[in-house]
Amino acid sequence: MRNLLLAIFWISNIGNVIQSLIMISAGWFIVSGDYSFFDLSVIIFVTEVAPWLQWIETILVAFLGDFGRWILSIPILIISPIKFLAGVIIGWWAYSTAKNILVESAYP
Repeated sequence: MRNLLLAIFWISNIGNVIQSLIMISAGWFIVSGDYSFFDLSVIIFVTEVAPWLQWIETILVAFLGDFGRWILSIPILIISPIKFLAGVIIGWWAYSTAKNILVESAYP
């Protein structure tokens, strides 16, 4: 169980690094004047700026339908910090829980 929680911790850390890069690049596009704050939605970001993330659109629409389309219409700099904060909370929870689990010896 401890290893699973530590894996969740590291996966959330890697996800937060990627999320930070997304926020920085979206901020750069807004500051440079290529897009306005409200024009750079998640759908615009994943189709025009980072097409390698287009699988996110497919998954959201497939699982959530119209609610997924609504989420994709939210500006990227509103949804990205929320996702970042959720990753921090999940990672912190996984680490603090794993820290309290005793390590068992491989050799009795």
